[in-house]
Amino acid sequence: MAFLKGFVDDRKVTVYTLGMEAKILEPQREIPVVLDADVIVAGGGPGGIPAAVAAARHGARVVLIERYGFLGGLATAGLVSPVLGHTASKSSTPIVEGILKELTESMHRIGGAPSWPETLDRHSIPFDAEAFKYAADCMVADAGVTVMLHTYVAGTIVENGNVKAIITESKSGRQAITGKICIDATGDGDVAAQSGVPFTFGRHFDGKVESMGSFIHIGGIEDATEDQKSAAVEKLQSAMMKGKFKFYGPGFANRNTVYTDHFSPNMTRWPGDSTNVKDMTGAEIGIRREAWDFIEFLRLQPGFENSYLRATSPQVGPRESRQISGGYALTGDDVSQGKKYSDGIARGSWWIDIHCPRGLTFPVHLCVAECPEGEKCSFWASEHQDSMRSRNDLYPPDGDWYDIPYRCLCPQRIDNLLVSGRCISATHQGMAGARVMGTCMAIGQAAGTAAAIAYMDSTALRDIEVGLLRRSLEADGALV
Repeated sequence: MAFLKGFVDDRKVTVYTLGMEAKILEPQREIPVVLDADVIVAGGGPGGIPAAVAAARHGARVVLIERYGFLGGLATAGLVSPVLGHTASKSSTPIVEGILKELTESMHRIGGAPSWPETLDRHSIPFDAEAFKYAADCMVADAGVTVMLHTYVAGTIVENGNVKAIITESKSGRQAITGKICIDATGDGDVAAQSGVPFTFGRHFDGKVESMGSFIHIGGIEDATEDQKSAAVEKLQSAMMKGKFKFYGPGFANRNTVYTDHFSPNMTRWPGDSTNVKDMTGAEIGIRREAWDFIEFLRLQPGFENSYLRATSPQVGPRESRQISGGYALTGDDVSQGKKYSDGIARGSWWIDIHCPRGLTFPVHLCVAECPEGEKCSFWASEHQDSMRSRNDLYPPDGDWYDIPYRCLCPQRIDNLLVSGRCISATHQGMAGARVMGTCMAIGQAAGTAAAIAYMDSTALRDIEVGLLRRSLEADGALV
Protein backbone atom coordinates (compact mmCIF):
# COMPACT_ATOMS: atom_id res chain seq x y z
CA MET A 1 0.00 0.00 0.00
CA ALA A 2 1.24 3.49 -0.82
CA PHE A 3 1.01 6.17 1.85
CA LEU A 4 0.55 9.83 1.05
CA LYS A 5 2.44 12.65 2.66
CA GLY A 6 1.74 16.24 1.85
CA PHE A 7 0.96 19.79 2.82
CA VAL A 8 -2.47 21.38 2.89
CA ASP A 9 -3.46 24.98 2.20
CA ASP A 10 -6.76 26.60 1.28
CA ARG A 11 -6.72 25.77 -2.42
CA LYS A 12 -4.54 22.74 -2.94
CA VAL A 13 -2.82 19.75 -1.40
CA THR A 14 0.82 19.30 -2.33
CA VAL A 15 1.53 15.58 -2.27
CA TYR A 16 4.42 13.15 -2.26
CA THR A 17 3.55 9.48 -2.67
CA LEU A 18 5.67 7.39 -0.32
CA GLY A 19 6.32 3.69 -0.21
CA MET A 20 6.50 1.58 2.91
CA GLU A 21 10.12 2.68 3.45
CA ALA A 22 9.36 6.32 2.68
CA LYS A 23 11.03 6.32 -0.73
CA ILE A 24 9.57 8.91 -3.07
CA LEU A 25 7.88 6.97 -5.88
CA GLU A 26 6.64 9.89 -7.95
CA PRO A 27 7.45 13.58 -8.18
CA GLN A 28 5.78 16.28 -6.14
CA ARG A 29 2.39 17.32 -7.52
CA GLU A 30 -0.55 19.44 -6.53
CA ILE A 31 -4.11 18.19 -6.06
CA PRO A 32 -6.95 20.71 -6.03
CA VAL A 33 -9.06 21.05 -2.90
CA VAL A 34 -12.63 20.93 -4.24
CA LEU A 35 -14.54 20.96 -0.95
CA ASP A 36 -13.98 21.89 2.67
CA ALA A 37 -16.18 20.44 5.38
CA ASP A 38 -16.65 20.40 9.10
CA VAL A 39 -17.23 16.63 8.90
CA ILE A 40 -16.22 14.26 6.08
CA VAL A 41 -17.98 10.89 6.02
CA ALA A 42 -16.35 8.24 3.83
CA GLY A 43 -18.82 5.53 2.85
CA GLY A 44 -22.54 5.90 2.21
CA GLY A 45 -23.79 2.62 3.64
CA PRO A 46 -25.61 1.76 6.89
CA GLY A 47 -22.72 3.18 8.93
CA GLY A 48 -22.32 6.31 6.81
CA ILE A 49 -25.83 7.54 5.98
CA PRO A 50 -26.90 8.06 9.61
CA ALA A 51 -23.49 9.54 10.48
CA ALA A 52 -23.81 12.17 7.73
CA VAL A 53 -27.45 12.95 8.50
CA ALA A 54 -26.89 13.22 12.26
CA ALA A 55 -23.86 15.48 11.91
CA ALA A 56 -25.66 17.75 9.45
CA ARG A 57 -28.77 17.99 11.59
CA HIS A 58 -26.58 19.16 14.46
CA GLY A 59 -25.24 22.03 12.40
CA ALA A 60 -22.08 20.66 10.77
CA ARG A 61 -21.21 21.14 7.10
CA VAL A 62 -20.99 17.53 5.91
CA VAL A 63 -19.53 15.92 2.80
CA LEU A 64 -20.47 12.29 2.17
CA ILE A 65 -18.23 10.26 -0.18
CA GLU A 66 -19.60 7.09 -1.81
CA ARG A 67 -17.92 4.88 -4.42
CA TYR A 68 -21.13 3.70 -6.12
CA GLY A 69 -23.71 5.78 -7.98
CA PHE A 70 -26.16 5.29 -5.12
CA LEU A 71 -26.21 5.17 -1.33
CA GLY A 72 -26.93 2.15 0.85
CA GLY A 73 -23.69 0.16 0.90
CA LEU A 74 -24.42 -3.55 1.22
CA ALA A 75 -28.12 -2.79 1.71
CA THR A 76 -28.22 -1.85 -1.97
CA ALA A 77 -24.89 -2.80 -3.57
CA GLY A 78 -25.06 -6.14 -1.79
CA LEU A 79 -28.84 -6.59 -2.05
CA VAL A 80 -28.65 -7.48 1.65
CA SER A 81 -32.18 -7.53 3.00
CA PRO A 82 -33.56 -7.61 5.66
CA VAL A 83 -32.10 -5.27 8.29
CA LEU A 84 -31.27 -7.30 11.39
CA GLY A 85 -30.58 -6.35 14.99
CA HIS A 86 -33.25 -3.70 15.56
CA THR A 87 -34.99 -5.64 18.35
CA ALA A 88 -33.75 -7.27 21.54
CA SER A 89 -32.59 -10.88 21.38
CA LYS A 90 -35.52 -13.18 20.55
CA SER A 91 -37.92 -10.35 21.41
CA SER A 92 -40.09 -7.71 19.74
CA THR A 93 -38.73 -4.95 21.98
CA PRO A 94 -37.01 -2.30 19.82
CA ILE A 95 -33.40 -1.48 20.68
CA VAL A 96 -32.58 0.65 17.60
CA GLU A 97 -34.82 3.49 16.48
CA GLY A 98 -33.80 7.03 15.54
CA ILE A 99 -32.64 7.38 11.94
CA LEU A 100 -33.26 3.69 11.19
CA LYS A 101 -36.91 4.10 12.19
CA GLU A 102 -37.19 7.26 10.06
CA LEU A 103 -35.67 5.51 7.03
CA THR A 104 -37.99 2.52 7.46
CA GLU A 105 -41.05 4.76 7.65
CA SER A 106 -39.87 6.63 4.54
CA MET A 107 -39.54 3.36 2.62
CA HIS A 108 -42.94 2.26 3.91
CA ARG A 109 -44.58 5.40 2.51
CA ILE A 110 -43.46 4.44 -1.00
CA GLY A 111 -44.27 0.75 -0.59
CA GLY A 112 -40.70 -0.39 -0.03
CA ALA A 113 -40.85 -1.68 3.56
CA PRO A 114 -43.37 -2.67 6.25
CA SER A 115 -44.52 -0.11 8.79
CA TRP A 116 -42.35 0.23 11.88
CA PRO A 117 -44.80 -1.65 14.17
CA GLU A 118 -44.95 -4.47 11.63
CA THR A 119 -41.16 -4.80 11.69
CA LEU A 120 -41.22 -5.38 15.43
CA ASP A 121 -43.48 -8.39 14.97
CA ARG A 122 -41.15 -9.77 12.29
CA HIS A 123 -37.90 -9.20 14.24
CA SER A 124 -36.36 -7.90 11.00
CA ILE A 125 -36.95 -5.21 8.40
CA PRO A 126 -37.41 -6.51 4.85
CA PHE A 127 -37.12 -3.80 2.22
CA ASP A 128 -36.70 -3.10 -1.47
CA ALA A 129 -33.20 -1.96 -2.45
CA GLU A 130 -34.53 0.65 -4.89
CA ALA A 131 -36.74 2.13 -2.17
CA PHE A 132 -33.72 2.23 0.14
CA LYS A 133 -31.69 4.15 -2.45
CA TYR A 134 -34.41 6.75 -2.97
CA ALA A 135 -35.27 7.15 0.72
CA ALA A 136 -31.58 7.61 1.53
CA ASP A 137 -31.20 10.22 -1.24
CA CYS A 138 -34.11 12.18 0.21
CA MET A 139 -32.88 11.91 3.78
CA VAL A 140 -29.36 13.21 3.13
CA ALA A 141 -30.67 15.96 0.85
CA ASP A 142 -33.17 17.11 3.46
CA ALA A 143 -30.36 17.23 6.04
CA GLY A 144 -28.24 19.42 3.75
CA VAL A 145 -25.45 16.89 3.20
CA THR A 146 -23.17 17.39 0.18
CA VAL A 147 -22.92 14.03 -1.57
CA MET A 148 -20.14 12.88 -3.92
CA LEU A 149 -21.07 9.64 -5.71
CA HIS A 150 -18.78 7.61 -7.97
CA THR A 151 -15.92 8.71 -5.72
CA TYR A 152 -13.22 6.49 -4.20
CA VAL A 153 -11.04 7.22 -1.21
CA ALA A 154 -7.52 7.09 -2.65
CA GLY A 155 -5.53 8.23 0.37
CA THR A 156 -5.29 10.63 3.27
CA ILE A 157 -3.02 13.45 4.38
CA VAL A 158 -2.13 13.22 8.06
CA GLU A 159 -0.41 15.97 10.00
CA ASN A 160 0.36 15.85 13.72
CA GLY A 161 -2.04 13.00 14.40
CA ASN A 162 -4.94 14.51 12.45
CA VAL A 163 -6.41 13.71 9.04
CA LYS A 164 -6.15 17.02 7.22
CA ALA A 165 -7.50 15.88 3.87
CA ILE A 166 -8.98 12.88 2.12
CA ILE A 167 -7.69 12.29 -1.41
CA THR A 168 -10.34 11.02 -3.80
CA GLU A 169 -10.33 9.49 -7.26
CA SER A 170 -13.22 9.82 -9.71
CA LYS A 171 -14.04 10.68 -13.32
CA SER A 172 -13.09 14.23 -12.34
CA GLY A 173 -9.57 13.02 -11.59
CA ARG A 174 -7.67 13.13 -8.33
CA GLN A 175 -9.07 15.70 -5.90
CA ALA A 176 -8.85 16.57 -2.23
CA ILE A 177 -11.48 17.26 0.43
CA THR A 178 -10.39 18.99 3.60
CA GLY A 179 -12.23 18.71 6.89
CA LYS A 180 -12.03 19.18 10.62
CA ILE A 181 -13.36 15.73 11.55
CA CYS A 182 -13.52 12.50 9.52
CA ILE A 183 -15.74 9.47 9.94
CA ASP A 184 -14.61 6.20 8.35
CA ALA A 185 -17.73 4.28 7.31
CA THR A 186 -16.08 2.36 4.47
CA GLY A 187 -16.72 -1.03 6.08
CA ASP A 188 -13.12 -2.11 5.53
CA GLY A 189 -11.62 0.74 7.56
CA ASP A 190 -9.90 2.19 4.48
CA VAL A 191 -9.48 5.73 5.81
CA ALA A 192 -8.19 4.50 9.14
CA ALA A 193 -5.70 2.09 7.55
CA GLN A 194 -4.46 4.72 5.09
CA SER A 195 -3.96 7.11 8.01
CA GLY A 196 -1.75 4.72 9.97
CA VAL A 197 -4.30 3.46 12.49
CA PRO A 198 -3.35 -0.02 13.78
CA PHE A 199 -5.92 -2.75 13.24
CA THR A 200 -6.54 -6.44 13.75
CA PHE A 201 -7.67 -8.80 11.03
CA GLY A 202 -9.76 -11.94 11.47
CA ARG A 203 -9.15 -14.73 13.96
CA HIS A 204 -6.44 -14.08 16.48
CA PHE A 205 -4.44 -17.19 15.60
CA ASP A 206 -4.50 -17.33 11.79
CA GLY A 207 -6.02 -14.07 10.53
CA LYS A 208 -8.82 -15.81 8.64
CA VAL A 209 -12.02 -13.76 8.32
CA GLU A 210 -15.63 -14.78 7.95
CA SER A 211 -16.61 -15.95 4.48
CA MET A 212 -18.24 -13.53 2.06
CA GLY A 213 -21.53 -14.07 0.29
CA SER A 214 -24.11 -12.59 -2.07
CA PHE A 215 -27.87 -12.44 -2.25
CA ILE A 216 -29.36 -13.51 -5.55
CA HIS A 217 -32.87 -12.74 -6.82
CA ILE A 218 -34.82 -15.42 -8.68
CA GLY A 219 -37.98 -14.74 -10.70
CA GLY A 220 -40.43 -16.86 -12.69
CA ILE A 221 -41.54 -18.82 -9.64
CA GLU A 222 -45.18 -17.64 -9.32
CA ASP A 223 -46.74 -20.95 -10.34
CA ALA A 224 -44.70 -23.25 -8.11
CA THR A 225 -46.70 -24.96 -5.37
CA GLU A 226 -45.53 -25.43 -1.79
CA ASP A 227 -45.05 -29.14 -2.42
CA GLN A 228 -42.92 -28.37 -5.48
CA LYS A 229 -40.83 -25.91 -3.44
CA SER A 230 -40.23 -28.51 -0.75
CA ALA A 231 -39.28 -31.14 -3.34
CA ALA A 232 -36.86 -28.74 -5.06
CA VAL A 233 -35.23 -27.79 -1.75
CA GLU A 234 -34.79 -31.47 -0.92
CA LYS A 235 -33.30 -32.12 -4.37
CA LEU A 236 -30.91 -29.19 -3.93
CA GLN A 237 -29.80 -30.44 -0.53
CA SER A 238 -29.06 -33.83 -2.02
CA ALA A 239 -26.96 -32.19 -4.75
CA MET A 240 -25.11 -30.13 -2.14
CA MET A 241 -24.29 -33.26 -0.14
CA LYS A 242 -22.59 -34.55 -3.29
CA GLY A 243 -20.55 -31.35 -3.59
CA LYS A 244 -22.33 -29.95 -6.62
CA PHE A 245 -22.91 -26.47 -5.17
CA LYS A 246 -20.92 -24.31 -2.71
CA PHE A 247 -23.97 -23.14 -0.78
CA TYR A 248 -24.09 -23.20 3.00
CA GLY A 249 -27.80 -24.00 3.02
CA PRO A 250 -30.53 -25.12 0.61
CA GLY A 251 -33.05 -22.37 1.47
CA PHE A 252 -33.40 -20.89 -2.01
CA ALA A 253 -37.14 -20.25 -1.54
CA ASN A 254 -36.57 -17.50 1.06
CA ARG A 255 -38.16 -14.12 0.47
CA ASN A 256 -36.00 -11.60 2.29
CA THR A 257 -37.31 -8.45 0.61
CA VAL A 258 -40.68 -6.76 1.04
CA TYR A 259 -41.96 -8.16 -2.28
CA THR A 260 -43.24 -11.70 -2.70
CA ASP A 261 -43.04 -12.12 -6.49
CA HIS A 262 -39.51 -13.51 -6.38
CA PHE A 263 -37.09 -15.39 -4.15
CA SER A 264 -34.10 -13.59 -2.62
CA PRO A 265 -31.96 -16.29 -1.02
CA ASN A 266 -28.83 -15.70 1.02
CA MET A 267 -26.95 -18.96 0.64
CA THR A 268 -23.76 -18.35 -1.33
CA ARG A 269 -20.36 -18.57 0.35
CA TRP A 270 -16.84 -17.63 -0.65
CA PRO A 271 -13.72 -17.38 1.50
CA GLY A 272 -11.32 -14.50 1.05
CA ASP A 273 -10.06 -11.08 2.01
CA SER A 274 -12.23 -8.14 0.94
CA THR A 275 -9.18 -5.84 1.00
CA ASN A 276 -7.46 -8.01 -1.63
CA VAL A 277 -8.55 -7.32 -5.21
CA LYS A 278 -7.54 -10.81 -6.36
CA ASP A 279 -9.76 -12.43 -3.73
CA MET A 280 -12.65 -10.10 -4.55
CA THR A 281 -12.36 -10.77 -8.28
CA GLY A 282 -12.41 -14.51 -7.68
CA ALA A 283 -15.42 -14.19 -5.40
CA GLU A 284 -17.41 -12.10 -7.87
CA ILE A 285 -16.80 -14.41 -10.81
CA GLY A 286 -17.15 -17.60 -8.76
CA ILE A 287 -20.45 -16.68 -7.11
CA ARG A 288 -21.91 -15.46 -10.40
CA ARG A 289 -21.03 -18.83 -11.92
CA GLU A 290 -22.67 -20.60 -8.97
CA ALA A 291 -25.83 -18.54 -9.44
CA TRP A 292 -26.14 -19.48 -13.10
CA ASP A 293 -25.38 -23.15 -12.41
CA PHE A 294 -28.18 -23.08 -9.86
CA ILE A 295 -30.67 -21.53 -12.29
CA GLU A 296 -29.84 -24.28 -14.78
CA PHE A 297 -30.49 -26.85 -12.03
CA LEU A 298 -33.70 -25.15 -10.89
CA ARG A 299 -35.23 -25.10 -14.37
CA LEU A 300 -35.14 -28.90 -14.34
CA GLN A 301 -37.35 -29.05 -11.24
CA PRO A 302 -41.16 -29.34 -11.64
CA GLY A 303 -42.81 -25.96 -11.17
CA PHE A 304 -39.63 -23.99 -11.84
CA GLU A 305 -39.25 -24.43 -15.58
CA ASN A 306 -39.62 -20.67 -16.15
CA SER A 307 -37.33 -19.51 -13.37
CA TYR A 308 -34.68 -16.94 -14.21
CA LEU A 309 -31.97 -14.90 -12.55
CA ARG A 310 -33.46 -11.46 -11.87
CA ALA A 311 -30.35 -9.98 -10.26
CA THR A 312 -27.03 -10.64 -8.65
CA SER A 313 -25.68 -8.01 -6.31
CA PRO A 314 -23.32 -5.33 -7.72
CA GLN A 315 -20.72 -6.61 -5.28
CA VAL A 316 -20.04 -9.63 -3.11
CA GLY A 317 -20.81 -8.90 0.53
CA PRO A 318 -17.85 -9.03 2.96
CA ARG A 319 -18.67 -9.88 6.57
CA GLU A 320 -15.31 -9.11 8.15
CA SER A 321 -11.99 -7.46 7.36
CA ARG A 322 -10.11 -4.77 9.31
CA GLN A 323 -11.08 -4.00 12.89
CA ILE A 324 -9.43 -0.78 14.03
CA SER A 325 -7.60 -0.76 17.35
CA GLY A 326 -9.53 1.62 19.58
CA GLY A 327 -10.00 2.43 23.23
CA TYR A 328 -11.87 -0.85 23.75
CA ALA A 329 -12.50 -3.93 21.63
CA LEU A 330 -16.00 -5.41 21.75
CA THR A 331 -15.75 -9.11 22.64
CA GLY A 332 -17.73 -12.30 22.30
CA ASP A 333 -18.43 -12.21 26.03
CA ASP A 334 -19.92 -8.73 25.63
CA VAL A 335 -22.30 -10.18 23.06
CA SER A 336 -23.25 -13.42 24.82
CA GLN A 337 -23.57 -11.84 28.26
CA GLY A 338 -25.42 -8.71 27.15
CA LYS A 339 -22.88 -6.40 28.80
CA LYS A 340 -23.68 -2.74 29.39
CA TYR A 341 -21.22 0.16 29.63
CA SER A 342 -21.39 3.69 30.97
CA ASP A 343 -20.19 4.97 27.58
CA GLY A 344 -22.64 2.84 25.60
CA ILE A 345 -23.84 4.81 22.57
CA ALA A 346 -25.62 2.08 20.57
CA ARG A 347 -27.26 -1.25 21.23
CA GLY A 348 -26.73 -4.60 19.54
CA SER A 349 -28.58 -7.89 19.78
CA TRP A 350 -27.27 -9.98 16.89
CA TRP A 351 -25.43 -13.07 17.99
CA ILE A 352 -21.95 -14.52 17.37
CA ASP A 353 -22.77 -15.50 13.80
CA ILE A 354 -19.43 -16.59 12.31
CA HIS A 355 -19.71 -17.95 8.77
CA CYS A 356 -16.99 -20.58 8.33
CA PRO A 357 -13.74 -18.65 7.60
CA ARG A 358 -12.44 -21.59 5.58
CA GLY A 359 -15.36 -21.26 3.20
CA LEU A 360 -16.66 -24.76 3.91
CA THR A 361 -20.22 -25.35 2.79
CA PHE A 362 -23.17 -27.60 3.58
CA PRO A 363 -23.44 -29.25 6.05
CA VAL A 364 -20.92 -26.82 7.59
CA HIS A 365 -22.39 -23.42 8.39
CA LEU A 366 -21.21 -21.74 11.60
CA CYS A 367 -17.81 -21.82 13.26
CA VAL A 368 -18.85 -23.60 16.46
CA ALA A 369 -17.61 -26.40 18.70
CA GLU A 370 -20.26 -28.69 17.17
CA CYS A 371 -18.81 -28.27 13.66
CA PRO A 372 -19.60 -31.44 11.68
CA GLU A 373 -16.02 -31.43 10.37
CA GLY A 374 -14.81 -32.40 13.83
CA GLU A 375 -11.09 -33.19 13.86
CA LYS A 376 -10.83 -32.35 10.17
CA CYS A 377 -11.41 -28.70 11.11
CA SER A 378 -8.07 -27.00 11.77
CA PHE A 379 -9.60 -24.75 14.45
CA TRP A 380 -11.44 -27.60 16.17
CA ALA A 381 -8.27 -29.70 16.30
CA SER A 382 -5.88 -26.87 17.22
CA GLU A 383 -4.51 -25.64 20.51
CA HIS A 384 -6.99 -22.77 20.24
CA GLN A 385 -10.03 -25.05 20.46
CA ASP A 386 -10.90 -23.69 23.92
CA SER A 387 -11.85 -20.37 22.34
CA MET A 388 -14.52 -22.02 20.15
CA ARG A 389 -18.06 -21.49 21.34
CA SER A 390 -20.93 -23.93 21.54
CA ARG A 391 -24.19 -23.20 19.76
CA ASN A 392 -25.68 -22.62 23.21
CA ASP A 393 -23.24 -19.78 23.91
CA LEU A 394 -23.78 -17.54 20.89
CA TYR A 395 -26.76 -15.40 21.85
CA PRO A 396 -27.38 -12.52 24.26
CA PRO A 397 -29.88 -13.36 27.02
CA ASP A 398 -33.47 -13.49 25.78
CA GLY A 399 -35.04 -10.04 25.68
CA ASP A 400 -31.66 -8.38 26.22
CA TRP A 401 -28.93 -6.59 24.27
CA TYR A 402 -25.33 -5.45 24.61
CA ASP A 403 -23.88 -1.96 24.47
CA ILE A 404 -21.42 -0.63 21.91
CA PRO A 405 -19.03 1.57 23.93
CA TYR A 406 -18.04 4.93 22.44
CA ARG A 407 -14.40 3.85 22.91
CA CYS A 408 -14.90 1.29 20.11
CA LEU A 409 -15.37 4.17 17.66
CA CYS A 410 -12.19 6.05 18.64
CA PRO A 411 -9.08 4.74 16.86
CA GLN A 412 -5.58 4.91 18.22
CA ARG A 413 -3.06 7.46 16.86
CA ILE A 414 -5.49 9.70 14.95
CA ASP A 415 -7.26 12.37 17.00
CA ASN A 416 -9.92 13.68 14.59
CA LEU A 417 -11.19 10.35 13.24
CA LEU A 418 -14.12 8.16 14.25
CA VAL A 419 -15.10 4.82 12.71
CA SER A 420 -18.63 3.65 12.06
CA GLY A 421 -20.13 0.35 10.97
CA ARG A 422 -18.48 -3.05 11.01
CA CYS A 423 -14.87 -1.77 11.17
CA ILE A 424 -15.17 -0.60 14.81
CA SER A 425 -12.75 -1.90 17.43
CA ALA A 426 -13.86 -5.48 18.09
CA THR A 427 -12.56 -9.02 18.30
CA HIS A 428 -13.42 -11.67 15.72
CA GLN A 429 -16.30 -12.86 17.89
CA GLY A 430 -17.44 -9.39 18.91
CA MET A 431 -17.72 -8.11 15.35
CA ALA A 432 -19.69 -11.23 14.34
CA GLY A 433 -22.54 -9.77 16.36
CA ALA A 434 -22.06 -6.04 15.76
CA ARG A 435 -21.68 -6.28 11.95
CA VAL A 436 -25.39 -6.36 11.06
CA MET A 437 -27.10 -3.32 9.55
CA GLY A 438 -29.38 -2.39 12.45
CA THR A 439 -26.41 -2.09 14.78
CA CYS A 440 -24.31 -0.30 12.15
CA MET A 441 -27.02 2.33 11.71
CA ALA A 442 -27.17 2.94 15.46
CA ILE A 443 -23.38 3.28 15.56
CA GLY A 444 -23.52 5.66 12.60
CA GLN A 445 -26.01 7.98 14.24
CA ALA A 446 -23.83 8.08 17.35
CA ALA A 447 -20.68 8.77 15.33
CA GLY A 448 -22.25 11.64 13.42
CA THR A 449 -23.71 13.18 16.57
CA ALA A 450 -20.38 12.88 18.37
CA ALA A 451 -18.55 14.49 15.45
CA ALA A 452 -20.92 17.48 15.44
CA ILE A 453 -20.64 17.92 19.21
CA ALA A 454 -16.85 17.82 19.05
CA TYR A 455 -16.74 20.32 16.21
CA MET A 456 -19.25 22.74 17.71
CA ASP A 457 -17.62 22.65 21.15
CA SER A 458 -14.01 22.58 19.82
CA THR A 459 -13.49 19.42 21.86
CA ALA A 460 -11.28 16.46 21.02
CA LEU A 461 -13.32 13.43 19.94
CA ARG A 462 -11.94 11.29 22.74
CA ASP A 463 -12.76 13.98 25.31
CA ILE A 464 -16.40 14.72 24.54
CA GLU A 465 -18.80 14.21 27.42
CA VAL A 466 -20.44 10.86 26.66
CA GLY A 467 -23.37 11.80 28.89
CA LEU A 468 -24.05 14.76 26.59
CA LEU A 469 -23.77 12.49 23.55
CA ARG A 470 -26.23 10.01 25.06
CA ARG A 471 -28.70 12.78 25.91
CA SER A 472 -28.43 14.18 22.38
CA LEU A 473 -29.10 10.73 20.89
CA GLU A 474 -32.12 10.21 23.12
CA ALA A 475 -33.48 13.63 22.15
CA ASP A 476 -33.17 12.57 18.49
CA GLY A 477 -35.15 9.37 19.06
CA ALA A 478 -32.23 6.94 19.34
CA LEU A 479 -32.20 4.27 22.04
CA VAL A 480 -29.11 4.17 24.29
